[in-house]
Amino acid sequence: MTDRLLLGPSNSVTVFDNFSSGETGFLHHIPRSERFQLIMGDLLDSKLLQQSIGGHDIVFHFASNPNIARGAEDPTLDLQQSVVATHNVLEAMRHTGVRKLVFLSGSGVYGDVGGKPTDEDFGPLLPVSMYGAGKLGAEAFISAFAQMFEIRSYIFRPANIVGARQTHGVAFDFIKQLSAHPAHLEVLGDGRQSKSYLHVDDLLDAIFFVLAMVEERVNVYNVATQDAIEVAWIARAVIETMGLSDVQINYAGGSKGWPGDVPVVRLNTDKIRRFGWTPKYDSSQAMKLAITQMLDRLRQGTAQQEAR
Repeated sequence: MTDRLLLGPSNSVTVFDNFSSGETGFLHHIPRSERFQLIMGDLLDSKLLQQSIGGHDIVFHFASNPNIARGAEDPTLDLQQSVVATHNVLEAMRHTGVRKLVFLSGSGVYGDVGGKPTDEDFGPLLPVSMYGAGKLGAEAFISAFAQMFEIRSYIFRPANIVGARQTHGVAFDFIKQLSAHPAHLEVLGDGRQSKSYLHVDDLLDAIFFVLAMVEERVNVYNVATQDAIEVAWIARAVIETMGLSDVQINYAGGSKGWPGDVPVVRLNTDKIRRFGWTPKYDSSQAMKLAITQMLDRLRQGTAQQEAR
C-alpha cells in the first residue's frame, strides 16, 4: 500500500506500525523524506496514535491479529487488536478532523455457512472465530462513528490475501516447513479446505477503484476471485515450485485446520463487479505468483546474509 500511495507525486504517507507481524525491511527501499515517515507505535497507545493521525486526509487501517488460530489460546487478543484498536483509530480521527477511513475486514464475519455464497447483505452474521468476531465488532464501531461523526468509511471483506511480503498463511507455512525439512510436509486438516485467494495487487486495485467510484457514508464490499482452490492443491504447487520430489505429505485429518477455521468460503462479488472491477489473477494464478515471489524474497534475503 505504501509503495502504491507514493506513486502519486503529491502524496505523503505516514506508516504507523508496531511490526508485530510485519517487517521493517519491507520499507527500507523508501527514503525518509517530507513525503514519508515511519512511526513505530501501537494502536493501543491512544496518545501517540492521535498525535500521528492529525493532518492526514485518509486513514488506511489494516492492522489486526493475523493469526486466527491464536484466538483459541488468547480470547482477548482479537478484542484488543481489532475492536479496541479500531475504536482508538476512530477516536483519533474524530479528535483530529480526519474524515475518511479504509478498513480491511474479512470473510470471517460471515461465519461458517458451508459453500453458500455470501453477499454484503448476508445475515445473520455469526462468526465462529475470535478473529471474525473482532472484525465484526470493528465494523460495528466504524458504522456508528461514520453516522454520528460524519466519517466516510470503506469496509472491504477480502478473500485470503497472498503476495510477496507475506509473513504467515498456508503457502508461507508450507515454504517454511519444506525449507527446513524438504522430505516431509505436515498439513492441518484433510487438505480439502477450499477458499478464494486474491493477490495483494488485485486487492489494492479494488480499494482504489471503489474509492474513486463510491461516496456513501458506509461502503461495504467483498473482494475475491470467482473460483477457489484447495489446500492440497497449494501443497502440490509449493512442492513443484520449490523443485522438490518424493515429498511425503501428512494430513492431520478433519475438515478444519484449527478451532475457528472456516473450511469452505465463497464470497459473492457481484456488487463490486457491477462497477466494472475484475481481478487480474484467478486463485490459482494468484497463488502461483505469490509462491514464486515469496521464494524469490527468501532467496534474496539468504544471499544478502551470506554476502555479509
